[in-house]
Amino acid sequence: MNGTTWHLLTTKDHTPAENMAIDEAVATFVARGELKPTLRFYSWAPHAISVGRFQRATRDLDRARLKTNDIPVVRRLTGGRAVLHADELTYSVILPETMPSLPTNVIESYRLLTEGVRRGYQSLGVPAEFSVPLTDADREALRKPKSAVCFDAASYYELAVDGRKIAGSAQVRHQGAVLQHGSIPLSIDDDVLFDCFSMEADEKARAKERFSGKAVALNETLGRTIAFDEVAAAFTDGFRDAFELTFEPLVFTDAQQETIRQLVLKYENDDWSWKR
Repeated sequence: MNGTTWHLLTTKDHTPAENMAIDEAVATFVARGELKPTLRFYSWAPHAISVGRFQRATRDLDRARLKTNDIPVVRRLTGGRAVLHADELTYSVILPETMPSLPTNVIESYRLLTEGVRRGYQSLGVPAEFSVPLTDADREALRKPKSAVCFDAASYYELAVDGRKIAGSAQVRHQGAVLQHGSIPLSIDDDVLFDCFSMEADEKARAKERFSGKAVALNETLGRTIAFDEVAAAFTDGFRDAFELTFEPLVFTDAQQETIRQLVLKYENDDWSWKR
């Protein structure tokens, strides 16, 4: 994997359906050998909640409050719990499953790819390090999460600063490609976040209190407001440094753009987003 050329793609302010469609489409193109491994950065317009592939959105989310807050829902191709995509940079890294030096073990491949994210944080002066659940209580929290919110707990090899989760990522192997994408919050509005979930008032209050001690955003860590472009540049450097990469821009062909358009229809469909 080291010393190769990857595609680099930045797509700002796309809809939730467009963002998920592009990730799935690029995974398909990479698996077929049509594209090189690809590093992508993107943002969301409008803000949205993504739910994990197997998450029970009908149980976990409050559809009335989502409508009031004008927050759409989209179901990801990856697993995991719900993420509010608001003031953030989202990254995805997509490569062929057969790529040399990529571990076949999911946890180890997750740790390898997240090294680029870790170095991106460090290039910004953020001492993010890998989180490994060491205690029985930590492992039990992963098996039986206390809420449906992604940043409520750190999984194996996710990134944390002083014990607080700073990035949430998920990985899937899809038709011959490995897709890992994740949320890099610049700021977090936990009032809006928890307003979207189906919880009793006292349960919600406890979850919010617990969340504040377990998650942190980049602006808070840096003590300043940081822009999307600065973060994208730092994370590009992080991946370049971690894997000795060179990058070239990605431009889709007409046929590839049509594939993306067809996938957008899938991700816009409530039957997909609310199927569970």
